[in-house]
Amino acid sequence: MVSALGINVGVVFTGVFAFGAGLAALSGVLGGPLIGMYTGMESDILVTSLIVVVIGGLGSWKGSFIGAILIGLIETFGKIWFPSLSMLIVFLLMVVVLIIRPQGLFGREVA
Repeated sequence: MVSALGINVGVVFTGVFAFGAGLAALSGVLGGPLIGMYTGMESDILVTSLIVVVIGGLGSWKGSFIGAILIGLIETFGKIWFPSLSMLIVFLLMVVVLIIRPQGLFGREVA
């Protein structure tokens, strides 16, 4: 449909992909020195990203933002107060949110 309006879909797709890859590279460059890189880091980031999306609700930008803030706070306070249980606390937050609201904090209920 957009192609019928005269927009080159291939160029838009390539541009959006390049923009996303650039953002990923920028976050890697900025976050690498702060977080510290190690083998197996990708699985930790993927699990945390999944938890953020589940807590926020699928398809919700606002939910993902609030979920990321919650996870960041809970994980940081967990590392301060209960260092050996910090990841467990994050999973417990996810379980509590899913029990109370299965579609996430800002997700839409599927009919």
